[in-house]
Amino acid sequence: MPGVVVMDNTKIGGAGQGSAIHDSRNGMPSLTPNINRTSAFGDSHAGRVHINGMTKNAVDPSQAEDASTVNVISTKSMELPGLPHITQGFFPFSKLISRSVQQSWNDLSDLITEMADIKVSPQEQNSLQLPASGKSFGNQSPENIRKKARILDFAHAKRAEFIKLLVLSQWSRQAADVSKLIDLQNFIRTRHQAYMGALQGIGDMKRDLVQAQVANPDLTTALEVLSKGKVSSMSDLGYKPPRSLTGKDTLKRLQKINRIISVRLALYDSVPRAFHSYSIHDGRVTFVVPNEFELDLSIGQEDESSQLYFVDIRFLFNPSSPILKGRIFNEFDVKINDALRNDGLSGCFDLLHSLVLTNKINILFKQAMELARGLWYDVLRVELLHRTLVVHYWTQKAGAKSWLEIGIKSGRICGENDSYSHPNLGLRWIRDGQEVDSEEIEFNTESLSMECILRSVIALHISHILSSAYCIISESLLYSAGRLSLQAQLARTEPGDCGLTIQLTESRHLSVSIEPMSGASIISATPSAQERLDNDRSSDKSSAEHIVARVARLRCMAAIDEIESNVKMLGFETVNPRSLKIDFRRMFPSNVLRFSFFWHHLWERNWIVAATSSMDGDNWWVVQLQKTTTTESHSVFDASTHISSTLRSAQAISGSFFHVSQNIGYPSFADLGHYLSGILAVHTNARYLADLQSVDFYPPLQRLVIEPNLQVPEIFMRYEAANIPEAFRIALPSGLKSRVRTKGTIRLAFHGIDPCKKVATIVAYGNLLIPIKAFSALNSTWDHSLVFQKRGTGFAIRLLAPPGRPVIPKLIENLQRLDCVLSIFECLQRKKMEPRSLSLSHVTFAYGPEKDLLATLNIETSMPPSSMELDPIFLASRTKSLFHLRLGLSFEFPNPHRRIQKSIESTLNHSTTDAVLDTVAELLLLTLPLMRALDQILMNPSNKQPLRVQVTVRNAKTFQIHYPGQSFRFQLVATHHLGHMVWILKELSSPKEGSSQDQLKLKLRERLYNSKGDGWRGLGNGVVAETGKVGNLLTELDKCFEASSAPDLTPEVKANGSKSFSQQSTAENGNLDGTLSESATLIPAPNATSTRHKTGDTTQNADIIMID
Repeated sequence: MPGVVVMDNTKIGGAGQGSAIHDSRNGMPSLTPNINRTSAFGDSHAGRVHINGMTKNAVDPSQAEDASTVNVISTKSMELPGLPHITQGFFPFSKLISRSVQQSWNDLSDLITEMADIKVSPQEQNSLQLPASGKSFGNQSPENIRKKARILDFAHAKRAEFIKLLVLSQWSRQAADVSKLIDLQNFIRTRHQAYMGALQGIGDMKRDLVQAQVANPDLTTALEVLSKGKVSSMSDLGYKPPRSLTGKDTLKRLQKINRIISVRLALYDSVPRAFHSYSIHDGRVTFVVPNEFELDLSIGQEDESSQLYFVDIRFLFNPSSPILKGRIFNEFDVKINDALRNDGLSGCFDLLHSLVLTNKINILFKQAMELARGLWYDVLRVELLHRTLVVHYWTQKAGAKSWLEIGIKSGRICGENDSYSHPNLGLRWIRDGQEVDSEEIEFNTESLSMECILRSVIALHISHILSSAYCIISESLLYSAGRLSLQAQLARTEPGDCGLTIQLTESRHLSVSIEPMSGASIISATPSAQERLDNDRSSDKSSAEHIVARVARLRCMAAIDEIESNVKMLGFETVNPRSLKIDFRRMFPSNVLRFSFFWHHLWERNWIVAATSSMDGDNWWVVQLQKTTTTESHSVFDASTHISSTLRSAQAISGSFFHVSQNIGYPSFADLGHYLSGILAVHTNARYLADLQSVDFYPPLQRLVIEPNLQVPEIFMRYEAANIPEAFRIALPSGLKSRVRTKGTIRLAFHGIDPCKKVATIVAYGNLLIPIKAFSALNSTWDHSLVFQKRGTGFAIRLLAPPGRPVIPKLIENLQRLDCVLSIFECLQRKKMEPRSLSLSHVTFAYGPEKDLLATLNIETSMPPSSMELDPIFLASRTKSLFHLRLGLSFEFPNPHRRIQKSIESTLNHSTTDAVLDTVAELLLLTLPLMRALDQILMNPSNKQPLRVQVTVRNAKTFQIHYPGQSFRFQLVATHHLGHMVWILKELSSPKEGSSQDQLKLKLRERLYNSKGDGWRGLGNGVVAETGKVGNLLTELDKCFEASSAPDLTPEVKANGSKSFSQQSTAENGNLDGTLSESATLIPAPNATSTRHKTGDTTQNADIIMID
């Protein structure tokens, strides 16, 4: 509400308003007046009530005047309630004047300060002269003029403000009347809102009461139905239910309906020509429209003027789906019956025919969209314009566009009037921007296939292009005279059958085809070679020389071009010799006229092959470049990495491109690519042996050529341990006898390319000097790098490497590993252990009394990471070996030795130990009874028992057994006693005298220290036990603590025991042992103080068996 300015000391509301009743809820005056109804209206018997201008209990006019007079008098005599007074937004006029005066004073102070800051320059003397009028202009400097203008602007602004105050003062004198008007308006608005709220409430109540309405039950009718079974008020028309039909009656009715339909169609109904093929059966007529639908109709009355009714419909084209029973079929029924009723059979046919045509176009559209999203992606553009399907093909091809339109033709011919013509599906073919005849396109309206239509259109288009090219080429003299053949193969339905074959030379043909999807031309040869030769004619040569030179160049170019165009399909890449900056013409003979270089992505980057052609023959060469420092592998030959490379070697490997009796074709080129990789792999190793100069081999490099039947030659090398370079020698573990076990000749053979790893497979064959019947059946089932001959002394080692990378270092390493494996095999047999499988990387054997425990010896060698370190020139001056051998030992669950695996491995690789394998074998047999006994003691079947015993492994022969609940600690050591190995048990620490464990100490002396048992006996302060009977000693020791373990546990031990329960359970399942064995290392045994300290930490960690 807008604010109102009121004058001071002015009575607002007048004397007649009285005091208003305020509402305590919001502080506003109450809007409900306090009216004394008895005083206002007087006596109810003499008064009169006015309702909307009407009177109730009206009397004569004289009485009405008296009553009105009485009412007026009583109204004036009562005190009317006051309207609610609105004061919100009102403020006194004096406050406005006070604020205006204060603001004027502040602005004046700011103006004086501002003018004081303006410096006025003194007036010049010539300006002091008086003008003709005699009045002085004063100081007319810009600063003084600005100060005057500023004072004038201030005065005008304040004058306007005070004029507004004057207007407000005059208006405020009438503020009392305005306030009353505001109160009146507020009262009227409040009453209006209450009226609207009442109307809304009544409307809501009326709406809600509709749901509460319940009709009264018709008890009379219900009683009559229940008692009599009928309602007398319903009229009975006297119909009788029809009797049920028998099979014979049904047949008669159907035959009658068939006759009625036959007569009706023959005499009365106008059957359109499309429905002339029909049959009458089973009380219905079936109209057959070929390639479209079958329609079943029947009659509802015998009257020939009655309409036919729809029964069923079946589509006669595919793909199509039947109309399922339900809402769609019902709507279909209604539409067809309406057409039959309004337009008869002609209207029905028009409706169904139009529906079928539209359905066929939609089916073709969906098929075209599937093609555009699938194999024909990005080469088709499909559009559906109303009922016309437009398919653009070869969209990526430049030039005029081509498309196919499938739509509905009217069937009418210009100038003819045939009422029988009806719409049908039609084709419109736009080829290269021009409309052509589409009669030859294969378009089957019964079996719809957009792909077949498209392939037929493209086949006709390709045939048109190739036939045009054929006509142009056939006009040439060479082909018109028949000296060179020209053949064209055209087709109407299959684009792949279209092609053009052109003979370039006697042995070279060119074939032209067009890719069906993209429309790109595919040419399988280079037709520009002849053009270059025609322009390369010199006048300083004789005719004979020119012919010979031309034939020679043409023959060599055709041969090299044929090789280049075919080996590229095998993954070979041509290498530009100019980018290598090497003059290869000095490398080849002078009669070579044409050459080309190739590289394969499976090869090393410093090896390429060259194909040379001359009048004397064609040759393949292997070329070795200087090896680059980069080790990255690329699938593309980058000549920039060989800019500074030098030519290391080049060697001819064949006298012809193909064998004389071999037919030139793709299989022969595939074999050629295979054998080129093979000869490169063999030549690489031969070159490595030649550079190594310490290993003899045969045949020499000059005789390593591809044999006439395209077989890769083999290499025979002399392997002697004394002639191996120092950098390749591997030191065997101590105790293994290094002696000659293989014969001196090793045969290297190429066995193809591994299809999975994409590397060359080279197999090294050799023979052993010892019989291999004992281990020929022990070939590993998962490592096939080593195979032994079942009968004889032969063995084979498989080597994998990319062609161009030598395998000689790996071969020498594997031969030495084979020597190590055979030494291990002999050592195991000496220790009466049973080998189960062996390979170059592991030996698995069984041990134990019943040979039921398995262990695996892993053989690992480390090689230099850089291939530059294996360069034969670098190895010639190296005196330190590049290979380091390390043995590993692994056990699987439930082998008890898995708990001390790391300790045994440390012994196995300890350089100061003599005969490490013999020592490890003895340790396995020595500790087996002990480890099985520890497994029994630590067994916790229920997985609920707290920690009772801890075992710490110092080494394979020293164990500490700790019972934390009783604070007893024992040491079990394997040592020599009276000429044989025994286990000695000593007590390291125990509770002090006078503690609660005195009884347990007494029990230990009686049952262990001063007693003897099966395989053990007491020594007074310890116990000695046989190696095979140490389990009995540990069982007896555990029984001493088993009865007193539970009640004597301290709170700390109980906490540790409950904490370690899950770890103990894991250890029983074999999972924790692997974790412990991975982190365990062998260190010297600490002193007593460190032992107690570490044992305390062990108790806190709650481990079952720990290796210190």
